[in-house]
Amino acid sequence: MRLLLVNPNSSVHITGRLAASARAALAAGDALTAVTARDGPRVVRDAEGLRQAEASALALAAAHATGHDAVVLGISLDGAAVVLRERHPALPVIGMTEAALLTAALQVERLGLLTLGQALLPLYRQRVAQIGLDARLAACEAPELDAAFAPGAPAVDPAVLGGLADAADRLRRAGAQAVVLAGAVLCGYAGALQARCGLPVFDGVACAVRQARLQLDLRAGA
Repeated sequence: MRLLLVNPNSSVHITGRLAASARAALAAGDALTAVTARDGPRVVRDAEGLRQAEASALALAAAHATGHDAVVLGISLDGAAVVLRERHPALPVIGMTEAALLTAALQVERLGLLTLGQALLPLYRQRVAQIGLDARLAACEAPELDAAFAPGAPAVDPAVLGGLADAADRLRRAGAQAVVLAGAVLCGYAGALQARCGLPVFDGVACAVRQARLQLDLRAGA
């Protein structure tokens, strides 16, 4: 599988986090191309930033999709996923949060969504509803953990992990049976967080890579 990973934000260090999660889920013989927007928001903080990122996602896919078998959209609100599928019908296009939610929904009934920053929670709830899983969403948590966005942040920052673990505990108490990580900067935290909270934790990019492979198998009639 030749996979194109699109980061429509302009933060190269975030592309690195996305790519690390993707590579961990690749099979032998798979190849990854990771691309980053040249301009636009470094991180999506509001609806206008999402609009800009969607435009960047469309431009990046148009420029780089040729020669690839599937596209993973590395933005946690899955911006432009629907339009990308319309423009590239020959390729599976997988949104990272969509993939994590759908994968988690096959394993548990009640889902918890964990992101960063309260401002975007309405957009995340809207995305869950678009996917059709709002009735199975137990709760959302969005702690303010600015250290997670730092360019030099370690793969797992202990302080960030602690904040995520506290939020996962609140999700558990609200009835969540699994945690979906919705945030590009949260790539790489799933294993450590699962060990801390005891719930299944789903990394969006890792789930998207596996969903892309499944879609290719289905298209091939495997």
